[in-house]
Parts: sequence; structure tokens; C-alpha cells
Amino acid sequence: MKPNIAMVAVATGLMTAQPFHAALADDSPDNSRRLSLGFGVPEPAAVEGYVGMGAGLFPVYEGADELGATAQPLADIRYPGLFFLKGASVNPNDGQASAGLTVLNLTYAKGSDTKARFSLGPQVRYRSDRDEDDSDALSGMGDVDDSVEVGGFLEASTGPLSAEVSVAQDVGSGHDGLLVAFGTKYTAPISDRLTVAAGLSTSWADADYTQTYFGISSAQASQSGLAAFDGGSGFKDVGVQIEASYALSDDWAINGQAGYQRLLSDAADSPLVDQEGSADQFLALIGVTYRF
Repeated sequence: MKPNIAMVAVATGLMTAQPFHAALADDSPDNSRRLSLGFGVPEPAAVEGYVGMGAGLFPVYEGADELGATAQPLADIRYPGLFFLKGASVNPNDGQASAGLTVLNLTYAKGSDTKARFSLGPQVRYRSDRDEDDSDALSGMGDVDDSVEVGGFLEASTGPLSAEVSVAQDVGSGHDGLLVAFGTKYTAPISDRLTVAAGLSTSWADADYTQTYFGISSAQASQSGLAAFDGGSGFKDVGVQIEASYALSDDWAINGQAGYQRLLSDAADSPLVDQEGSADQFLALIGVTYRF
């Protein structure tokens, strides 16, 4: 992972429509139940989130047993119900930057309380390149170019619990593969200043992705001294992430993240991991952010 991380912009060109509301039961103001379906631009709201800079410790390549320190842009910018833009994360399946556009919202509310929310839309992610010079273990493996991954997401939330599934296909000149990621997160305010979140994740990768990052062709085998290895499709990893945000003031906060990822199947069995690296991946990120 490199310090010069690109942020991906998403063009907006959505149809606009008024949300549809249907009363399911109980007309009293305090107990009325509402199902709201919205397409395109939602009711006016304020952009919210944070931007900042931090430093992170990440494996020098996916499956490495050595960590490298890099500067990282931190960002989580959202217009509720319309778009989001995120920067670095300790979940490798998020890429180094991602942006999404919400085209459908489904909200269930009781009285004035939102009980559940579902949203879906297109998403674009950026994944930085892998250079042969990043590690001695990659000698003879050649370079992997940057990837731009295009796909979609489906997110559901109820109270402090949220879950998301995303599908992304590389359309650049990187891994040419397909990655399907699943994640769930529980967020809890510990005090007026401290908020903590814990999450679980897993991902499935097709043969193109696995072969690019974990496979070893006959030519690479002759140049690197490693045995040839054909990577196939399957579940690539399972992981856990912990995040914390401590407010220094109304505007400034310290954000920290830590994660552990266990590589699975062909990703773990590759000589790049089994002999030269490790299936156990540790990641950490901390920085100062400005909230708005």
C-alpha cells in the first residue's frame, strides 16, 4: 500500500422522485408505522463526516509477514441517502478509496424512530499497485498495476447494527478479477466523546483475482525460485476490525483502527504466503480528523 493514494470521484446523474410513503398500521402519532421508499435525490440534508491525515501499518503485500508504515488520507464523507466517499481502512476488501451512490432507500419507522433502513446503489473502488520491489519475497513476480473496481452495494442497518455486501469487478489493468465482500458492524457510544465500533468481514474472490495476487506462473516460478501455483476461486479471508473515535473538541477528533485478517483457501496455500509470508495479517491506522 502506497502513500500516494488516489480518491475516486463518482459522477451524479440520478433521476429525482418524491419518496413514496405507506402507512402499515396504527394511525396514532406516537405509534404509527411507516414504510418509505425513495429513488434518486432524497429530501434536503447536510453533508456530514470527516477528513484528515494519519499513519498506518499494513502488510507490504497481501499475504506478507512484514509490515510497512505509510501516510494515509482519512475520510468518510456522506450525504445521507445519496452518496458516500471513504478513504483508507484496515479492511483490505474496501480498497484504498471508495465512493458510492445510493439510488434506492427503503426505511421502516415507528413514530419518530427509524427502526430499519436498506439502501443500494453503484460503487467504485481504487486499489493501489503492487511493485516487485515492495518486498524481497516478490522478486521475480513482476508488478501488478493499479485497479479500478466497479460494482454495487447493498446495506442494511437497524439501531447500532449494520451489514453490507458489495460486488466489484476490476475494469482497469490490475487483477481483472471479481471480489464479493461481506461485513457487519456494531457501533456503540461509550461517552459523549468516545465512540467504539467492532466489525466482522469476509470476502470471496474469483480465479483472476486469486491468480494475480497469489498465483505463480511458470515464468514467475523460474524467475523467483518459488513453485508454480494456480490460484482458484473461493473464500479469500475472514477478519475482525475495531474502530474508535475520541472527540478533542466539537470539530477535531482522534480516529484509530485496528484489524486482523486470516487468509483462507488458495490465498493461504500460495507459496507467496505459506513459504514467504503469513496467512495472519495485522493492520493498524491512527490519525487526526476534522469533523463537519
